[in-house]
Amino acid sequence: MLSREKTKTDDQRQDVNDYPVKEQYVLSRLLPEYVSLYRIDLNSGKYEILRLDANTNARQLAEKDPHPAENFDEYVRRYADNFILDEEKEEFIDWHLCANMKRRLLHEEKFTYHYHSVSKEGKDSYYEAYVVKGKTDDETFDAFLGYRNIDNILYKEKEIQEKLRKALDEARLGNEIISSIARTYQYISRIDIQADYFEEISNRDVEHLKYIHSGILSESNRKVCSELVAEEYQDAFYRFTDISTLPERMKDEESVVMEYRMKDGSWHSLRFIEKKRDENGRLTHVLCAIRSISDAKRREQTLIYQAAEAKKDAAVKTRFLSNMSHDIRTPMNGIIGMIELANRYPNDPEMQQKCRDKIMESSRYLVSLVNDILDMNKLESGDIVDQELTFDLTEILSRSNTEKQLQAAEKNIEYIVDWERSKLSYILLTGNPVYLERLLNAISDNAVKFTKPGGRIHVWCKEKFADEKQVVYEFGCADNGPGMSQEFVAHAFDLFTQEKETSRSKYEGTGLGLSIAKKLTDRMGGTIRIESKEGTGTTVIMTIPFKIGEAEKARKLEDFVKDPNTISLEGLRALVVEDNELNMEIASFMLEDNGIIVDCAKDGLEAIGKFEKSEPGYYDVILMDIMMPNLNGWDTTRRIRSMKRSDAERVPVIAMSANAFAEDIINSRISGMDEHLTKPLEPARLVNVLKDCIWRRKHKL
Repeated sequence: MLSREKTKTDDQRQDVNDYPVKEQYVLSRLLPEYVSLYRIDLNSGKYEILRLDANTNARQLAEKDPHPAENFDEYVRRYADNFILDEEKEEFIDWHLCANMKRRLLHEEKFTYHYHSVSKEGKDSYYEAYVVKGKTDDETFDAFLGYRNIDNILYKEKEIQEKLRKALDEARLGNEIISSIARTYQYISRIDIQADYFEEISNRDVEHLKYIHSGILSESNRKVCSELVAEEYQDAFYRFTDISTLPERMKDEESVVMEYRMKDGSWHSLRFIEKKRDENGRLTHVLCAIRSISDAKRREQTLIYQAAEAKKDAAVKTRFLSNMSHDIRTPMNGIIGMIELANRYPNDPEMQQKCRDKIMESSRYLVSLVNDILDMNKLESGDIVDQELTFDLTEILSRSNTEKQLQAAEKNIEYIVDWERSKLSYILLTGNPVYLERLLNAISDNAVKFTKPGGRIHVWCKEKFADEKQVVYEFGCADNGPGMSQEFVAHAFDLFTQEKETSRSKYEGTGLGLSIAKKLTDRMGGTIRIESKEGTGTTVIMTIPFKIGEAEKARKLEDFVKDPNTISLEGLRALVVEDNELNMEIASFMLEDNGIIVDCAKDGLEAIGKFEKSEPGYYDVILMDIMMPNLNGWDTTRRIRSMKRSDAERVPVIAMSANAFAEDIINSRISGMDEHLTKPLEPARLVNVLKDCIWRRKHKL
């Protein structure tokens, strides 16, 4: 190991002539250029410092640590600990290890390594390590290792690289912009206007844009126009693509565009874009860019159609509001007029009865008017939740037909229920009974409304299909009324439509009945169709699927006969829950008029208290309003049904509410109510429902 005193500084350089010829050549090449130079025996690790310039990190290390390292590997580690960044230290040491340098010099005469050195003052320097094989024999393996500062070279290279990077980024950005623009077009070509020549740049839709790659533009345009462009656009296309007129057309424009349709039905947009002008500003070269606009055209046509439909709907609704104004004012005028007439003849019983009948007729019409409008609004908004309930089909058929038979009789119309067609294998079904009843009422109500006195209405229900899980029933209603024109039948299910709308001398309804029927049928997954002829009559046929109820409860129609009319209401006790005093008075009068003893509660909490304090079986029926303070009718019914007493589950609970939507009726059923009566209450309907509920509870049905 050489001592520290043998280190040669700038003033004490080793004489080159002291070394063998080969080594003299190496040293003569290394000494002038390198700031530090070492001679190393790679076998033993001994090293000799041949040159160590001032103002170098290696010189600082030598002055700081007067004790030389045991070998070059240790010297390298000291240097790395003081001047090499932690993340680069392992690589630096690994390259300088004697064993590693020897391994490479066995196959190479020389090699280099670049590294980053940081002084104690934080100054960054960059060096090149250059190792050359020296004398080698059986005992020694000498190498000369020199270091030169390459800051100037590196900074210049970095500057060049930075310029190249910026240029590359700009080029890449430009290419990205061009590529992005190109992606919006299916076809791009460049055109030399003076030469009448074009050359394709890109074509991303070769299947539909079957163009040649280059050639005479005028010839290509004629071919494309005749073979691919729709006939009604060919003249305009040919004029637009005539490049002889293009410089004048684009005199003050950077681009011009045309939209046209192809023979295959697709839509294209062709745009000429300025590329080059001569010294006089006259256009000489353009780009031709074509893109598909079929989707945009479809959206545009859809919007045009929607705007037309909205305009049509607005006109229909305006007409509807005009009709509603007439239809509402007419019965209101009748009611007011009949009241004034009755006041003039207070002692004339016949006149009094006539006035009451007319008032009742007008009032019922107003109720049906409001119901239709609210139902249609609810169905149109979609703000309803479908529910599936188990129900008895015969009850719905019986209730619907009974009411319509009474209405038909008042008009002297024969109303026939064809039970011979009614093959009902299953009567206990799962579905939406409220929708079904509304549907049947809407259709039969139209038939009664438009059939003239002396006419006939024929209704039926028959089985179309059945398996283990599902049954499909057909419901039909045929009348010999005025019928409909074929033009009207095509639009019969549209909103607010009526045949012969200008003739409105009678209460003919809102024009919503068939629209409501169609919506309800769709909701239940069924179909509805109309067969009609002017002067002959109308037949409406609905086909609805239902799930079959529990097998052990399914009963044949012939096995089920009920007669609620055998039930007497005399002496029964009813609990009426109603927060409105007038409604309470009306309900109490109707019940007491049929011999029923009435007990009253003004809200749900009071009703629960009275029921709890009563003996089991004390109340034969409970009539429950829905919208009440403190506790609504549905929650009140749930509380009653959950009580631990023998009559809690058996006592009939009947809703009487102004809430007439389908989901309100379904919610009443779900809460545990037996029936749902809508206000204003009708005495006959109330009595029938009371008898039916009490009969079913009596027979545990």
